[in-house]
Amino acid sequence: MTWSPPPRFLFKINVDGAVDKANGKAGVGVIIRDELGRVEVAMCKNLDAPLGAIETESKAIEAGLLYALDIGIRDIVVESDCLLMIQALKGTTTPPSVVSAVTQGILDLNIGFNRVEFSHVKRQGTGRLMC
Repeated sequence: MTWSPPPRFLFKINVDGAVDKANGKAGVGVIIRDELGRVEVAMCKNLDAPLGAIETESKAIEAGLLYALDIGIRDIVVESDCLLMIQALKGTTTPPSVVSAVTQGILDLNIGFNRVEFSHVKRQGTGRLMC
């Protein structure tokens, strides 16, 4: 699967998280592209905490939304390979308790956007955003 552009007038935020269990660390990556696929911004961030996969993926989504708000992007599609988080953010399932607070925080951030869509993509579709 290759990356596909967002609908016209929207920006796509691809996020990914990685966990280093051996060292008790995690990291998140974010890339924001316009409808033509041009990279607007990209970032990666180390999380010095022993987080699990679902926690790290939720933090990646949160980081993507915060980054978009910081740079003034208000019409977005957030794409993640974490199906459970995407389902929770769409309201089709209850988030695991370990990420319920972060999930609610992400939903609260939506107020700052004109349009927010959440989309699941298979792992290779995120472009493997690693720090």
